[in-house]
Amino acid sequence: MIKVRATKQLLSRNLLKKCGQCLSSTAVEPARDAEHDKEYQKQLKAFETLRHVTRKTREKKPQRPPFVKNLLLGVFDTEVLTYPQLDRMDEVRDLENDAVQLRKLLGRPHMKTVRAMSDKHFRQNLSDHRAIGLQAPQLMDGRETNMMESMRFLESLSDHGLRDSLIYNEQLSVQSLVKFANDDLKKKYLHPMITGEKLGSFCLLEQRVGDINSFETRAEAAADQKNWVLNGSKSWVVNGLSADYYIVVAVTDVIQRDTVKQVRLSLFLVDKHSPGVAWEKLESSDTELTTVTLENVLVPAENVIGELHEGESMLKSLITEFRLSCGPISIALTKRMLGKLHDAIVEQVTDANPLHETEAVRSRIGELTINLYGMESVTYLTAGLMDWYENQDCLVESAIVKAFCSQGAFDASNACIELMGLPAVSKDHWCHAIHDETIKYLTLHETNDAQKLTIAIECFAHAGKALQEKIKRLRNPYFNLGYMVAHSWRNRRNENDDPKLDLGLVQYIHPSLDGPSKFLEYCVKRIEFATEVLLSQHGLDIVNQHLRLRRIADCLIDVYVATACLGRASRAYCIGLQHADVEMTMASAFCVMAKDRVSQRITEIFRGRGSIDENYNVIGKTFFTYKGYFAAHPLTRNF
Repeated sequence: MIKVRATKQLLSRNLLKKCGQCLSSTAVEPARDAEHDKEYQKQLKAFETLRHVTRKTREKKPQRPPFVKNLLLGVFDTEVLTYPQLDRMDEVRDLENDAVQLRKLLGRPHMKTVRAMSDKHFRQNLSDHRAIGLQAPQLMDGRETNMMESMRFLESLSDHGLRDSLIYNEQLSVQSLVKFANDDLKKKYLHPMITGEKLGSFCLLEQRVGDINSFETRAEAAADQKNWVLNGSKSWVVNGLSADYYIVVAVTDVIQRDTVKQVRLSLFLVDKHSPGVAWEKLESSDTELTTVTLENVLVPAENVIGELHEGESMLKSLITEFRLSCGPISIALTKRMLGKLHDAIVEQVTDANPLHETEAVRSRIGELTINLYGMESVTYLTAGLMDWYENQDCLVESAIVKAFCSQGAFDASNACIELMGLPAVSKDHWCHAIHDETIKYLTLHETNDAQKLTIAIECFAHAGKALQEKIKRLRNPYFNLGYMVAHSWRNRRNENDDPKLDLGLVQYIHPSLDGPSKFLEYCVKRIEFATEVLLSQHGLDIVNQHLRLRRIADCLIDVYVATACLGRASRAYCIGLQHADVEMTMASAFCVMAKDRVSQRITEIFRGRGSIDENYNVIGKTFFTYKGYFAAHPLTRNF
């Protein structure tokens, strides 16, 4: 804080001195006047930046074990039921005020009609409201926000038609420099991006490549050892046309061990106008998607972002936060849909047709509202975990946010179409437009189906290490007869779908949530039992049991979201927030739904021969054998 004050004082003296020079000069050349004016504006802006600097001391607690991964072991960290919040009331007030002002800015006619990030005036307006570089240092014109504050601002940004471009820029391009670039790179490239003068674009994906070990974009050290030579192509690059810089993920080393190949990645900052860089827009998308080609592009060694060969760990950190950003987008879209749906239903109400009073409409709206409550709860719980604990492992949790929230927004758009009826068929109808928007987030860099497999595999890898000795015994029953008898006795209640509920979760939330907390305990116990059974049956081959993995992932999603809802509702009721009683109802309702779904999925996992999974497998095999749909036409006859 002393350093900031000293810098302010020094800059104030320099600014006053510069002003005096400008005022005392009576006969200077026009070019000199322009130069002075430019320097004065620069100094004035720097002074304004320092004037808004506030001290932010946010000490984090020691890292805790991963929450969702431990659910497979039957371990429930009750700390997670303490729903996160900002420490000071003035922080909450200022955050909400700034988020509302940003939303108003984006709603102005000259801002609302912008359709590309190439509009520098649009970017500079955002910069003036400090809406670029949210987590960047305040001395670089950033806000130095934590994750919860960032999510709130992303909600406001999601109200604009350029939501994809804005959030890709913020969460990937800007954030890669904020988190990993050295001071020289930040000064040269990050600061112009935050002020809106320049724009970056993150180049990660490649055509027909779904695994980083198959990346074809390569970087090799030049003969002078002062540059790197990049060759390759990147696809689906957001903001690729408007960008001034590309942040390229490239292979810099390959380690071959027997038949296993492991690549090491690095991140490079490439000037878009460097020789050998070419780009082409993909016309089939409303979003500004581009293919970027690199052919013998020279990149200075000082333009390597972060440590050389450490790109994979940097990507893991960036993708974790990027997945989390799907939450605010989906929340903003769903709120917008529900608002329009309310207005449309109310407009149709007459004395003879009280549509909003019918059970059919109210129950559907209630279901959508509960899902939206879950989306908000799980997004800000995950952000809070990342804020509260040092280097918290939230890889699985952020994947759950992405999968649950994107699916929730998609389901809401389907419900809107059904409730609106025939008018929603029109391409000009708001329902149709928002439905198209929600489809994109189901495949945001990765499909939700692949996301669920990732969730389950990550959790089983964690559980497999912890249960290694136990699974060895279970897979060799004839050599461990005594252990098997004792294990069967302990598991008798689990086998009868009547687990012992001894986690005592109600002690950490409001007592009136005792019933829902029991449902949550039931889900945790069933997942623990299913984990032991699946690992003992399949061992390492569990990674190939895709249908079972998907069901476990769905169970984990429901449990994590139910945990977020219970913690949030309990906090709201205890501190007396408006409508807290209805929040308790929504949290209870979600837990009931979660319990029913988990019970059904675990039952399906344990079904023996003749299960639906076997039927699916046989039908799918026949489909590929005959290269398509194989059943004879219903009108076919052979006699």
